[in-house]
Amino acid sequence: MKHYIESLLHSDDYQFLGLFVSDKTKEQGVFILRYLFYDIKNKKLNITEIDTRKEFPHIDIPALDWYEREIHDMFGLVPKGHPNLRPLMLFPENYPKDFHPLRKDANLNIEYRGYEEYRYENFEPEGSFKILVGPIHAGIIEPGHFRFTLNGEPILKLEIRHFYKHKGIEKLAEGKPVEFGLKLSERISGDHSLAHSLAFVKAVETIYGIDIPPKAVYVRAILLELERLTCNINDFAFIFQDVGYSFGAQKVFAIKEMLMRLNEALTGNRFNRGIIKVGGILKEIDLNIVKDGIKLLKKEYLKYKKLFLNSSTILERTDTTGKVSYETAKKYAALGYVAKASGLYFDTRKIMENKLYGPLIKEFSLKSGDVTARLKVRFNDIEESFDIIEEFISNIPEGNIYKNYEKKDGYSFGFEEGQRGNIIHMLEIENGLISRWKIRDPSFHNWPIIQEAVLGDIIADFPLINKSLNLSYSGNDL
Repeated sequence: MKHYIESLLHSDDYQFLGLFVSDKTKEQGVFILRYLFYDIKNKKLNITEIDTRKEFPHIDIPALDWYEREIHDMFGLVPKGHPNLRPLMLFPENYPKDFHPLRKDANLNIEYRGYEEYRYENFEPEGSFKILVGPIHAGIIEPGHFRFTLNGEPILKLEIRHFYKHKGIEKLAEGKPVEFGLKLSERISGDHSLAHSLAFVKAVETIYGIDIPPKAVYVRAILLELERLTCNINDFAFIFQDVGYSFGAQKVFAIKEMLMRLNEALTGNRFNRGIIKVGGILKEIDLNIVKDGIKLLKKEYLKYKKLFLNSSTILERTDTTGKVSYETAKKYAALGYVAKASGLYFDTRKIMENKLYGPLIKEFSLKSGDVTARLKVRFNDIEESFDIIEEFISNIPEGNIYKNYEKKDGYSFGFEEGQRGNIIHMLEIENGLISRWKIRDPSFHNWPIIQEAVLGDIIADFPLINKSLNLSYSGNDL
């Protein structure tokens, strides 16, 4: 089984999507591990299950490192032969070593112990020195620690340490109704409220056997593209800012503000929270107000895209900076614009939902893997979002926006293509309540890649590289 999983991880025909664990010790005396791949050629999921009566094999591929360490922290399972089982810091170091909160028999009345020093990797080349950034940062950025080793200005090594704000969402949802989980899902990652809530309800709807009305499908897709636009425009503005072009940044931030006001006019919430419900959407929305807004937004965006791409001063900062090779993207199972900019294409809309999107999504990818490439992928996504919104508004079907349903037990996966890439929610419902809920934001795959993206670049370019990846702390620190 280990060799089979390794072969899928190395294959270009399969995209690794996650490793999910369920505690079945009460019913079956085992933990169930599910390795999830998407078979791109045959357009179907490949779920490979292992139960821990047989083994929990360590597989020496970077994409699985954080998964195996997280499982060790949260369930106490030991991946046999793993060389680096340091905690991911999902909870502070004064917690008991035998505290594994996602086990069904976990004792949550813990006794704290003394702090132990966290062990960083031993890397001390002659003549090198360290620069430590974070975990507390200026502005509103969330906490994360970046430990640089340099020799002069070039970066020799970066070691990251995250999960300072681990929230315990998956444990909090255990034994709660689906409606509680939906509220939580909108608060996993603030800028991706809609994408996460859609992934959650799609898992529920698969378990319940609901086919939602076509009109609700279209409205959900339009709102999702508005969220994608907001995030991509925001990233564009910040890259302008990090190359020192404040005028361009403020003009593009103004476009983002227009989008957020449009969201509020549609749904009553700037982040489009509270509009998604199991079975469809909560209320009718006036999509006519989107048409004129989109035309104006598109015109403004194209001005600043042209300005960026025609500025040799800006491109000198972004070309060849923060390079991520195809091989690096593949070994970490990169997702979203990080993957596409390095020649690895996977888009949930194109590959898993092509009946809905069809030719509106093109297989756009680049190979240079630098800051410029990641921004060009965003430009493509922005322009696709404009096209999708206009097309779907023009062709939206009539009919109901909600379908009644009967609640059922079972387990399933819900998928959505957030702006950062594929989002997955694995959900188990027992006796009408959430028994297990595992959330995988694309940042969980992409965060480790930054450690390779900065190598050879100078420390002054780190903020620009970091912003071009623009990974979520909140979506990562669940």
